[in-house]
Amino acid sequence: MTETQKRLYDLVFLIAPDKDEQGAGAVVEEFRKLLADLGAVIDKDESMGRRRLAYQIKKRSEATYHNFLFRADAKAVAELQRKMKLSESILRFLTVRIDEELRHGQKVARRTKTRTPRVVPASPEFAPAPEAVAAPAPESAAPEAPAQPES
Repeated sequence: MTETQKRLYDLVFLIAPDKDEQGAGAVVEEFRKLLADLGAVIDKDESMGRRRLAYQIKKRSEATYHNFLFRADAKAVAELQRKMKLSESILRFLTVRIDEELRHGQKVARRTKTRTPRVVPASPEFAPAPEAVAAPAPESAAPEAPAQPES
């Protein structure tokens, strides 16, 4: 294998809240350009907006979330992560290699048998009452006498 293999990665990063929309856009554009310069192919570029954090990060309780789904080699990802660590604008980032997960999911799907839905028998407490099912007797008819057991 002479060419390095491009793998599929998912990257989510948090941009500091002191950046307005244009500032956050500039940070995203900086990393988008870096990925392009490193030879990566971006499949998905999605801004998830400003959100409240579950806990404070660097004394901040909000951040702008952004997501990249891209194909790149390992050296490009290492360089991208190095630049993100050095950037003051990035609070946190997470890069996950997902091509193996997709392959594993497809393998599991091929091996899994399709299951027929289980038939649950009707239990007596959920069955309708017999008198509700039977048609009501006409009011003009005389009531029937109860049956006497034969002796």
